[in-house]
Amino acid sequence: MVFIYNKNMIMTANLNIIIPERKLRKPVKPKHPALPLRLMQLAFGSLGRVFPRLFSNIALKFFSTPRKKARHKVSDKILEQAQISDILIGGNMLKVYEWGKGNKTVLLVHGWESRGTGLRSFVPNLVKAGYRVVAFDAPGHGDSGGTRLYLKDYGNAVSAIYHKYGNVEGIICHSFGGAGVAYAMSQTDPKMSIKSLVLVGVPSAISYPVYNALRTMNAPPAVRKYFIEGLEKLAGVEIEKMTFEKLNKKMKVERTLVVHDKQDEQVKFEEAENIVKYWENAKLQVTDGFGHFRLIKSKQVVERVADFIINPT
Repeated sequence: MVFIYNKNMIMTANLNIIIPERKLRKPVKPKHPALPLRLMQLAFGSLGRVFPRLFSNIALKFFSTPRKKARHKVSDKILEQAQISDILIGGNMLKVYEWGKGNKTVLLVHGWESRGTGLRSFVPNLVKAGYRVVAFDAPGHGDSGGTRLYLKDYGNAVSAIYHKYGNVEGIICHSFGGAGVAYAMSQTDPKMSIKSLVLVGVPSAISYPVYNALRTMNAPPAVRKYFIEGLEKLAGVEIEKMTFEKLNKKMKVERTLVVHDKQDEQVKFEEAENIVKYWENAKLQVTDGFGHFRLIKSKQVVERVADFIINPT
């Protein structure tokens, strides 16, 4: 079902949970972490206690550096139809993709270690409805320059693209892309405003991936302390303030659709419930069986998102 949360009550809309024909098989978790991860955990757990500042800097580098740049193994019609350009933002040349010639724009914002064209499934329906659709590769991702991605840089990129194309009525973001949009609309440029925001597999707080990373690295308390201080210095804002609960009044968004899968292993389903609990005029579209990544390829999800943007009533 789709749940609509208000501050004082919960209402249930008459829509079904989206289920794939073939459910995602639950991954078999290894009994023991891979050797490189175990060595890293050992180093952080032992040497990190002796040299907390050094290891906090190492942790910050790990956290902000994508392990890989997403590439397309094969082309397709949507990729070939994209108009590709470059824009210089913050010292990095970012790759931008554009479809359609409409006066109204929808911006696609990808997640960690993905790329703008990773969200291309949303393009055809929106272009057919008369929208221009714009996507871009974040710093250190896809075909854009840079090797690292900080939250502030992502916010700056979202804001720059927003103003370059103008008349952005909707933003669709996946996973960490939600943090970039939240930062852009609350910190970089609080005057940004949109009619429709779609959050697909997005955590309710930036602290979610932060604390997950620290646990994975086995960072001791002192390393965690210095790491968070460094992260907040780079972002220019306290991490605990970067939550959708606290940003509810700061972001100028008329309506929000939260799409999340019950089988999401990267961002737990409870994160979606936390968002709609505090977000005014928010709807939750539940899916079950797609996981974190297949979700953005689902025809039913694509149609649901397009309908939400195209028909604002």
